Amino acid sequence: MAKVSGEVQPLLDPSSSASTEGVEEGQVLTVSNDRSVELDTVPETATIGRNLSWISAYMLTMSRIVGSGIFATPGNIYKAVGSVGLTLIVWVVGVAVAACGLAISLELGCMLPRSGGVKVYLEFMYRRPRFLASTMVAIQAVLLGFTASNCIVFGEYMLVALNKDVTAFAQRTLAVGLLTAITIVHGCFLKTGIWVQNALAWVKIGLMLFMVILGLVALFLPRTLREGVETLDLTRPFEGSNWELVTLSTATFKAMYSFAGYDNVNNVLNEVKDPVRTLKTMAPTALLTVAIFYLMLNLAYFTVVPLEEINKSGELIAALFFQRIFGASVGSTLLSVLVAISAAGNVMVVTFALVKRPDSTCGF
Repeated sequence: MAKVSGEVQPLLDPSSSASTEGVEEGQVLTVSNDRSVELDTVPETATIGRNLSWISAYMLTMSRIVGSGIFATPGNIYKAVGSVGLTLIVWVVGVAVAACGLAISLELGCMLPRSGGVKVYLEFMYRRPRFLASTMVAIQAVLLGFTASNCIVFGEYMLVALNKDVTAFAQRTLAVGLLTAITIVHGCFLKTGIWVQNALAWVKIGLMLFMVILGLVALFLPRTLREGVETLDLTRPFEGSNWELVTLSTATFKAMYSFAGYDNVNNVLNEVKDPVRTLKTMAPTALLTVAIFYLMLNLAYFTVVPLEEINKSGELIAALFFQRIFGASVGSTLLSVLVAISAAGNVMVVTFALVKRPDSTCGF
């Protein structure tokens, strides 16, 4: 509560933001250095305008969530919990936890529709000491927030796809080249960068759909791919389950981490057209889409790849999947291309969000 002219009014009272009436879409809102809570709830527009449509925001979220982890995480979870049924339950729990986090993200994003994400929300909640939130988020962004590992993954798998020797120098050269190219595109060619990251997101969706279709074909035509081996058996879904709490907790964390990034658009709300309405419909749609694809991909993996092979092999489960369908040579090359595309798309959307998020400068 705050006192205004001797009267008590709610902090978010509409009358406290009356000065923003008449501000049209596309105008840059200039505010004073006043740190009152009311000003934090006023929408802002980026100096370059609002360039992200509903589809662009959806693709930004999808490409951020779907990384290279989906090619490995399902196999690791199955090895830990020991059964197909328990693996699927772990993924459902991971989706439920992600949905709870998304609900909080939507509440804060719709209340504070401006770029900055977590930084804006922490500053809104913890206003003293004045620079605490800005400093802590800036430190986190510098130490943990970037995606250099995905650049290295891109370099490694591109070399494998091109049938070249994987050396540290070549791997890092491709990684630096990728990051440099993305920085130039996002810094100098805004609309081109948005188009490219949308295209990469569509490629990811198409690839996941392709893999799901392959799994369905294998399920309805089992003799062509599963003769003489043990794969998915819906009559014994929990056979061999490991119910240890430590194991289940670790597996659940892996599943939860696979949905990280559902709040990516909150970092760039100044550039989203009609941000509140877009956020309320786009983010749940994106999370639901990823959840359906992830569950279907798990079923596709377990349908095609023998369960014993998943347990014994040290390869990615997606590698085993493609090798069973296309053969060792083609399957390995195809997987490398897919991982490289996923890593590049992830780097692109993370860079787009981070460079436009006022982590440290906005609070000082």
